[in-house]
Amino acid sequence: MESSKFIQLSDSILVEYVYTDQANPTTFNTATYPIEIMRDGYTGGSYFFNTDTVAATMGNYRDISAIPINAAKNQYVYLDTSIGVPYNDYDPELTPTSQLLQTFSPNLNVQYDRVRVHFVAGFSFEGFDGIIFDVATQNRNGKDIVLSSINFLKTDTPVFNPDPLLIADKLYSTYIEWRVPSLYYMSDTFNPNVPNGLGYKLTEGVGFVTSPTITIRALGILTTQTVNAYSFYEIKEINAYTILNRDIYDYLYASVVESAVGDYFELTGLVTGSSLSNLIAELNSAGGNYVVFHEITLSEQIGNTYIQTGNQIVSQTTDFDDPILYRPIVLNSGIAVSFAINYVLRLYNRADNSQIIKNARLTSFDVKKYGRRLMKINLGTVPTVANVVNQIAPDDGRNIIVSTGTSGNRANTTEQITEKLVVKTKYVTTFRDRVNIKAAISPAKIQNITE
Repeated sequence: MESSKFIQLSDSILVEYVYTDQANPTTFNTATYPIEIMRDGYTGGSYFFNTDTVAATMGNYRDISAIPINAAKNQYVYLDTSIGVPYNDYDPELTPTSQLLQTFSPNLNVQYDRVRVHFVAGFSFEGFDGIIFDVATQNRNGKDIVLSSINFLKTDTPVFNPDPLLIADKLYSTYIEWRVPSLYYMSDTFNPNVPNGLGYKLTEGVGFVTSPTITIRALGILTTQTVNAYSFYEIKEINAYTILNRDIYDYLYASVVESAVGDYFELTGLVTGSSLSNLIAELNSAGGNYVVFHEITLSEQIGNTYIQTGNQIVSQTTDFDDPILYRPIVLNSGIAVSFAINYVLRLYNRADNSQIIKNARLTSFDVKKYGRRLMKINLGTVPTVANVVNQIAPDDGRNIIVSTGTSGNRANTTEQITEKLVVKTKYVTTFRDRVNIKAAISPAKIQNITE
């Protein structure tokens, strides 16, 4: 399962680095998802791009990227490919377009991670013309291997998140997203004797540093100068953060499931091959002081839009294996198409303020079941209480059928009368009284018959 690492680059920018599932990684073949590599003579670095033919899927291509054009890395240029002569074909320090495309024989399945940059509701660029998001590592020679360098300008439009992300009391309503090759897999499979590898081509055969890390930087564009249709930037670093190339807590994941024993949901952290209590005990024994926060957000889908209708945070300091029991109340159950439970499992270390965050999400279409009022069984009209009386006909002989005797017929005997009785059964909803009900048959003796 994918796992996320959240990095707060500024008050209004939250980067979510999504590691691919190590048991079943997300892969794209180079035959259908081509790769370009650009060399930078100013810094000695290398830049990774997918081609614009797969832009909708990969989101990491040259036309929306920017790279430095000096050794100090404080001047950048926009690699706008819509210009008649792309900048990399104009500047001799950069690889020309004709040499960018990489060939693999045989074609490779490349594992990819994802990068999603969340913007807080009402985000403004705070005086910058745009922001460059740089994701990089280093080769053994200390040169930058840039996996993406996304140029997000004021004039660009982020993607609206129909189900906004709420973390630490901040609502992130828009985002941009792209894919980068997984550094963990590139480093793990690197072989200096096999040139037909992505890690080999990116590092020009020297490989990565031992246990390479990923550095994510946000660079603000202070000024923009247009010369011969090319856009040159003066930049200022907003922030940078370094993360591991894999999630060392990939065996920990958040779980939200509908209970098998009741009409509610169970939310908890699960650990493959162990338990959450054991994991926290191990972390505490290593000097930590962990407490668990369960952040639950309820969103209701009305039309094509998700509307947040509930949020709560539950803390847990003991009994970490006991799930949090949660019964949502869907406020718009009459018109909602579905509802979603977004669950953030947060392991917070009070010793150093570090956090381990895992996410889970469950979508349900059973909106009526979790509406404002509990479902009721419809019995139609209000049931009435029936009075049941078993009335015995009076034993006065009036119910005995007697023939005239003109045809030689005789009166019916008691046994014959009994055989002709019609028994009717009626079912009622309830009994008001079923005591002192008596039924009996007694023989009738006829002594005299007269006309």
